[in-house]
Amino acid sequence: MQPVAPTPVEQPAVRQTITSALIADAAMDDADSLYIIGAIVVADGRTRQGAPRFAGVRAGGRTTVTGSALEITPYLAWASVDYRWSSGDGAMVVVGRATFVLERFGGAWRIKHAHSSSVRPGDVGR
Repeated sequence: MQPVAPTPVEQPAVRQTITSALIADAAMDDADSLYIIGAIVVADGRTRQGAPRFAGVRAGGRTTVTGSALEITPYLAWASVDYRWSSGDGAMVVVGRATFVLERFGGAWRIKHAHSSSVRPGDVGR
């Protein structure tokens, strides 16, 4: 089978999968359909099996992607993402960084591996 080159539509699809995973985390939704079976998710050095999967994310509130970089091949995608989780009342804000490896599976992009870390306030922008 010949590899299919990524199309211009792939970048938004990869970004949407990542954004959906972060939003689902704040809603405490495991969003298993976004992950490949056996996906590995690590947050602040600890393996996570269910929501919250990402560093700094807590129940409720809102998660927003603030920056990202992607590289896409026919079958795999890599992403580096900066995100912010804020409590519902805005009193608490946590900044995080995550790296993702996604695999094309069943015609959609699914998360194969994700690693996230909380970012200290002095490290933002570095």
